Amino acid sequence: MRKERRSRFRSSLVVEPFSKRLGVAALVVVVYVAAFFPLFRQGDTGVLALALFPVVILAWLFGAWAGLLAGVLSVPVNAVLLAAAGEPGWALAFRSAGGEGSALVVVVGSVIGLLRDLALRLDRHLTEWRRAERALRDSQDRYRVLFERSRDPMYVTRDNGRFIEANDALVRLFGYERSELLDLDVWSLYLDSGDRDTFLARIERAGWVEDFPARLRTKSGETRDCLITATALKGSNGEVEEYQGTIRDVSSNRTLHELAERRTRELHEVGAELEAYVNSVSHDLRTHLVTMGGFASILWSDHRDQLDPQGREFLQRIVAASGRMDDFVKDLLTYERVSRAPVRLEPVSLSELAAEALRALRGPIDERKAKVVVEHELPMVEADRTLLGQALEHLLSNAVKFVPPDRRPEVRLRARIQDRHVRLEIQDNGIGIAAADQAIAFRAFERLDPVNFTGTGVGLSIVQKSVRRMGGEVGVVSEGREGSTFHLLLRSAVEDS
Repeated sequence: MRKERRSRFRSSLVVEPFSKRLGVAALVVVVYVAAFFPLFRQGDTGVLALALFPVVILAWLFGAWAGLLAGVLSVPVNAVLLAAAGEPGWALAFRSAGGEGSALVVVVGSVIGLLRDLALRLDRHLTEWRRAERALRDSQDRYRVLFERSRDPMYVTRDNGRFIEANDALVRLFGYERSELLDLDVWSLYLDSGDRDTFLARIERAGWVEDFPARLRTKSGETRDCLITATALKGSNGEVEEYQGTIRDVSSNRTLHELAERRTRELHEVGAELEAYVNSVSHDLRTHLVTMGGFASILWSDHRDQLDPQGREFLQRIVAASGRMDDFVKDLLTYERVSRAPVRLEPVSLSELAAEALRALRGPIDERKAKVVVEHELPMVEADRTLLGQALEHLLSNAVKFVPPDRRPEVRLRARIQDRHVRLEIQDNGIGIAAADQAIAFRAFERLDPVNFTGTGVGLSIVQKSVRRMGGEVGVVSEGREGSTFHLLLRSAVEDS
């Protein structure tokens, strides 16, 4: 490590070793005593001027306490020296003018010593800061050299897949110019959207993936069989902020290619079996729930007068519970379909989808006398029509539903172009979401106000899953109990936007 270079001023703060400081201090005292008598007789120099010289030097050599002690001791020393010169020493040191001068000497010694101690502390902090800065810079330089010169393609992306950094090997692999590559997102390179969805599901669940097989597309349209190793870096709120990883091209390795194909087939088979199992179980569950709810409803309509109040209460609970359970199973099925359905991106009109969602929600909107305003014509986006329609319907339904009973629901839809993307905002005047709950609002089965509002806690999870599968982002901003503003960020369908 390079030796820290110091200026003359910084070097003067500490005289080492300690014996050298003692020697300098003794020399200062000797010079002061030797010069006292000729200077005093020649210029009639006062006590203050004579005393300041050794006190300042001693304070600079030893610090604040030494300066204070030197200032205090200078008073009797000067009195003795003045007496030896034939003057009334003690009277000169302690009478009005002399006393003020002696006090000033003590103060100056203390201040000089304190300034020296503060300068030392500042110098130590600056030195440590420069060393930490140099260590960080050296670490960044080592990382940069490793990143740029690696033979394996390496990349860093944001949580939405947009490239932040890509090394030369990655640029060569896909055939793009670096500027072109940084305008893309890594998800657009996947040949099969199923591989992309499986990769995202694994890395969101475990935080990393190793040797994940996927087929990627180069700029020229060639297909590359690759193994991807990546890590998800999360922020303080627990949300993914970046992905870092490497991509190994194994197209020429037949063994690895066959292994990747076999793993892909196995995953598809497991997925198909799981989907069939979920559909079968959910169908059986819904059948029994509908039967139970139907018989309970018949009991309520035809025989409730034969029951006592407690029996009627129990029967009402059975009817309500069967209805909630049926809604829960339906939402789970919707979430499962959203997770596995193929994604077909195409230009979609947000205005048309919003109108369709509002028509589907006409019943609850009329029941609550809700006011829904679309502030202007909404633009076109690149999205899957079915997934985006489900997401909009869930968000609008929540905007009307989660409003206090004494408040008329008011919902506003607006959109704006933002860096070749469209930001759609849905603002409501509902119960809002506390700041501490906004990070978990999109988790499955999270019900933020289960006492006052019914629900399954799956709706926002369906919204997030749908939007992410289309390569977009979803978020929420809320000011306590004054309502919320949900936003969807999707790629614009207009090229020149």
